Amino acid sequence: MQAGRQALILAALFVISLPTSLAIEKIDEPNYTTNDWFEYQGYTEQLVNQLSDAWQDEQNFEGVTLTTREELRVTQLGTESCTILTWSGDCVKARITHLVNFTVDWQDNTTNYENDTLNMSISYTATHWKSRGTAGWEKLDTTTLTITQFSGGSEDNFLEHELQEVALTRRTGTFPETIQIGELWDVEKSVEVTGLERIRENRGLWSENQYNRSTVTQLSYQVLGENGVYYGIDNTKLHDTLAIQRVDLGDNTTTIDFFREEGFLAHTETWQNGTL
Repeated sequence: MQAGRQALILAALFVISLPTSLAIEKIDEPNYTTNDWFEYQGYTEQLVNQLSDAWQDEQNFEGVTLTTREELRVTQLGTESCTILTWSGDCVKARITHLVNFTVDWQDNTTNYENDTLNMSISYTATHWKSRGTAGWEKLDTTTLTITQFSGGSEDNFLEHELQEVALTRRTGTFPETIQIGELWDVEKSVEVTGLERIRENRGLWSENQYNRSTVTQLSYQVLGENGVYYGIDNTKLHDTLAIQRVDLGDNTTTIDFFREEGFLAHTETWQNGTL
């Protein structure tokens, strides 16, 4: 789930080409005010689709039904001094939250669950630090908690699965001084992850497992050009944006991010082997 959050479609938005009279030629570094927040649509739908696909092959499975949701929100927390790997300096800090409650349903009388239903909740909280003035360094400290509740065999069951991860990212390459139409550049991205997985049943003792992993990937960037992004409930509001394509040369994943002139992300979409 955590990896998927870095490559998701904001499903409530759509993109059209704009006439060349628009004059967005470059992207500035965003200037945030403490407690500024940005709420993104589409993450919940993507998560539900992933869960539905995971259970799709189970016999008598009927579907996943949302009960409550809090859309993914990024809240700016200001600037502070931080250290990421070998780098130290000022960082822009943000908090990320997302909550989804849902039921998983099967046909009547086909499971041992009461009402043939599981009640589930997935919450995601994270703190993000990004080096100020350079795209080279990031730290992401996340906690994902999945709670599953069901009754069966005259027992009530409460299962918890928690993932705590800290990801430290370093990007090296020749970055352009100005992000503008026509720019191309290549980056090597290295990520070091330390994690703790915890599982328990019915509020008993936690079973814990620590792990570490690291990856190195090659990324190719290109500023594609001007685009307009409609947003809002009725898709009637418009952002003028520049589209930046990011290709992961290792797994053939292409991500296109659409940034406003001020540097704020308005829309993102990801293509895996040519499929959106």
